[in-house]
Amino acid sequence: MDTAAAGFLAGKLQIAQQALVCKNATVEGDIQIGNGTVVHVGASIIAKNGPIIIGSNNIICERAAIINNHKTPLVIGDDNLFETDALIEGCGIGHRNVVQVRGKVYGSCVVGNNCVIGATCTTEPSSSIPDNTVLFGSPQARRTRADGNTDHIAMHRKHLEYIHEMLPRYNHIVEAE
Repeated sequence: MDTAAAGFLAGKLQIAQQALVCKNATVEGDIQIGNGTVVHVGASIIAKNGPIIIGSNNIICERAAIINNHKTPLVIGDDNLFETDALIEGCGIGHRNVVQVRGKVYGSCVVGNNCVIGATCTTEPSSSIPDNTVLFGSPQARRTRADGNTDHIAMHRKHLEYIHEMLPRYNHIVEAE
């Protein structure tokens, strides 16, 4: 496979056996993609200065961008959803988070577990978002989620099952090595 033509540039790329990475995604640098994670067509994962380690069962949608501008690894946990046009430039993302359409995690921000960065919401560049925080609205507000996130977890699993069945039918997938 000619990875340069498919948007894959020099660096160490490790794709877990059950991960799905579309050939039309842009993947550059030292990157690990965990088991069950899906990287859609047009998504970008760019390790500029340090590596990116993506956990298992994440969904990285079309035109979402994950960029590591830091020398330290950008570690992303499990079961996260990065919706269309989401931008991740922070220093770490926990587990079971959602960054909605055009949501942005900037600078050296660290996001905890079970958080939601609402549509078009942005984090402060050097902030830390505690577990169970929801950023929403315009002007942007913040609250603590009261639910146990169980509905999101069940829906995320169904979404992953559907994508794993359908995506390979209509897209070229990078083979795990």
